[in-house]
Amino acid sequence: MTPDFNGDLTVARRELDSARQELLAILNQVADADLTRSRRGGWSVGRVVQHLLQSEEHYARLVRQLRERPPAPSPDPPGPPASINDAVRELAASRQALLDALDGIDEASFYRLSMLGREEYSVLSVLENVTHHDREHGQQVRSIVASR
Repeated sequence: MTPDFNGDLTVARRELDSARQELLAILNQVADADLTRSRRGGWSVGRVVQHLLQSEEHYARLVRQLRERPPAPSPDPPGPPASINDAVRELAASRQALLDALDGIDEASFYRLSMLGREEYSVLSVLENVTHHDREHGQQVRSIVASR
């Protein structure tokens, strides 16, 4: 392992953790009743969380595919969470599935670009996407709740 790989993996994991902590901090300021709140023409808070859960499952599958690993069993598609506690618990489980897909990654797999569909990805780029996705939708939740 090169120092670049160790550094890039450490930064990617730290950013994943930071973005998720930011998202959880936002959700911890939301009441269960806010899960059904939405802005006109937009998703409810619960639907945003559902989207995050579905997306992270997709990202975990993508990492496994990029690493040429067998797919993990697919859970039933999540619905919107019934409570903030459920949202936090389900987000922890979806994050664990992503981390499990990442566990033991080697340098070649981390950086290798592969075409999947019409897009080209590396594990590094997927992790960056997950980080941005959490931050984007955390801000969306904040905006929905602020529009009370």
